[in-house]
Amino acid sequence: MSNKGIYLVANKKSEALCANLIYSIRESGCKLPIRIIHFGGEKIKSSFILNEVELVSFQEFSKEAQDFVNNLRTVLIDCPMGFLYRFLAWYSDWDQFIYSDNDIVALCNWEKLFELVEDHDLLHCDTEYTTNGIFNYDKPELMKATFGNNALESALTAGHFLVRKNERMIEDINSAVSWYKKNPGIAKNHDQALLHIASLLGSWKMLNLCKSPYNWLSSWSGDFKHDLELIQLSQAGKKISHLHYSGGTPSGYSPIEELLLSSLSKKDRLKMYMKNSINHLSNFHYISTKYKRLKKKLKNR
Repeated sequence: MSNKGIYLVANKKSEALCANLIYSIRESGCKLPIRIIHFGGEKIKSSFILNEVELVSFQEFSKEAQDFVNNLRTVLIDCPMGFLYRFLAWYSDWDQFIYSDNDIVALCNWEKLFELVEDHDLLHCDTEYTTNGIFNYDKPELMKATFGNNALESALTAGHFLVRKNERMIEDINSAVSWYKKNPGIAKNHDQALLHIASLLGSWKMLNLCKSPYNWLSSWSGDFKHDLELIQLSQAGKKISHLHYSGGTPSGYSPIEELLLSSLSKKDRLKMYMKNSINHLSNFHYISTKYKRLKKKLKNR
């Protein structure tokens, strides 16, 4: 049995994005085994997905793993419980794993990423370090005061990362939960911030391929205007691991979102274009997005 693989968390609601992600992974030549942890709600029914993955649930993991996630939940209250299931991968039988969100498209063979991780604890490909911590911390200046001026330079996106497992990492993540309780109001109550804090507490060896000497392209879709720009940069010798459509629910409206339709047939693609056209030209998508954000703010209050 392979000692490495890919973990996803999904359900029926994210089925379309998940199918496109798996399609892109396989089309890139990656043959690693894929496991999907059920997010909750209605389960995935896609025959394509079920033929490509092993579907597992929270209840199938050990009591220790379940207690671990439940401990995370005591501080990570601003995201759905299903988001925390990514941490179950630390209790798998794989020595190394990639975790990926569903709103991602693979742009290279991810097996090659394992060749680069070497003696590092975690490998990632993103430019989260350029945001000055505003998406992870309510008081980023206190992170610098606590962990040093370069603390935010190791920030990462929790939507895609590769891990070389060791027991110490689980201890560090639990220590991050304790840190949250002792230092309220600094970090946002979200999995991405906690993962970063765990890496700081444990002095993890981190490798970000978007930094020197690798200088891979940003993995955030918002940094590109359209597919043409992405292709031209690739032709110029710039490498990229994947494209992450974070920061909202991708609808196919933006030119760069064309890659999210890669797995569709010609007929289904046209149907999606028609649906997106109606939603955006009628302003339904704008109104719906505003309503969801307002509802979330009221709920948090």
